[in-house]
Amino acid sequence: MADIDRTMTPLPPLPPAEANGSAALPELVAIDATPPLVATTNTSPVFEALVSPALEAVDKLDLSQPIWRMPECWGHRGASASFPENTRMSFIEACKAGADGIETDIHITADNELVMFHDPELSRTTDGTGRIHSQPWHGVLEHVRTIKAPHQPIPRFSEVLDILMQPENMHVKVNIDCKVENDPSKLFKLIQAELARFPGWQTALAPRLVLGLWHPKFIAPAYAYLPLLRRYCISMSIPQVRQYFFDHCHGFSVWYYALNTAEGAKFRADCAAAGKEIATWTVNDRDDMLQCARWGIAAVISDKPELWREVKREVAGARGDAGAIERALRPSYQSYILPFFNKQSYWFEQDRKAQEELYYLEREGGPFGAVTLYPPVA
Repeated sequence: MADIDRTMTPLPPLPPAEANGSAALPELVAIDATPPLVATTNTSPVFEALVSPALEAVDKLDLSQPIWRMPECWGHRGASASFPENTRMSFIEACKAGADGIETDIHITADNELVMFHDPELSRTTDGTGRIHSQPWHGVLEHVRTIKAPHQPIPRFSEVLDILMQPENMHVKVNIDCKVENDPSKLFKLIQAELARFPGWQTALAPRLVLGLWHPKFIAPAYAYLPLLRRYCISMSIPQVRQYFFDHCHGFSVWYYALNTAEGAKFRADCAAAGKEIATWTVNDRDDMLQCARWGIAAVISDKPELWREVKREVAGARGDAGAIERALRPSYQSYILPFFNKQSYWFEQDRKAQEELYYLEREGGPFGAVTLYPPVA
């Protein structure tokens, strides 16, 4: 892979902020230059990462402290293990299964409709073909159906908001994965317009919506157009989170295997100290769910919210008894051994996947280092 020029260059000024809860655009500032390397006695990060994540000292968990809490579960593209992903049916079934939130993805169509879909093009999961951004909703995408039965249409963002506003779902959150192919300012203005359909959205909806940001180009427009919505960086790389997002986001949605390392343990501690939240994906194994519970992070993103509900019930059954909770969360022998047989547990595989992801993000959205960032989040 060719080296990427990360020289910081200012972006053109954004359009002025608009009404409906938007805030004035603060002055942009550039990131400080990378400090020079200095000698250290610390262990090399590479050797730290070679330690099996299963060998973490989980027995030090202090469940008597009020800081520990059972994580929430956000249904990954809804209840996608059982229903077609990113469909209205999948979202509703995730809510019925007890999910605290829904994780979904957003794209803009050629006629400026917001649709919930993961890939930039249609063929993997539907009977359609071509890229979403180049096709209109009306007359084309509205007729597309999922390959997986029961065959479902692609939902629009307006339908997701309607689901959230049902009386039984007033507690449900939505993590909106803002795909890098989108123009950030255009995307957030369209989201803002949809939210404005609901009187009092600033209190009824905004606290339950999270903007998931893969690329730093989304940070400034998020401040400008949707300042009431929390910002979560989504990443496979903790160093990238620290460099580009840590001071500008309320939380971080990080790949599970990156968190389940020595570097991940340090990151979790730093987030706790800074008051930052952590979610992780995609967690479909019972032992991994229990590991997330031992960490006490904010949310687990899973294709199987019904399995999480079972795990949660087991732990909740011991509520009020710290010893019983600790026994319910105690790792099995399997949880110690199996990571050795999963290549994703090792630093070199994690680094490879993170570099692949960075290449794609910078190809579609431009170099991370070319983005001028905002002042730290208050």
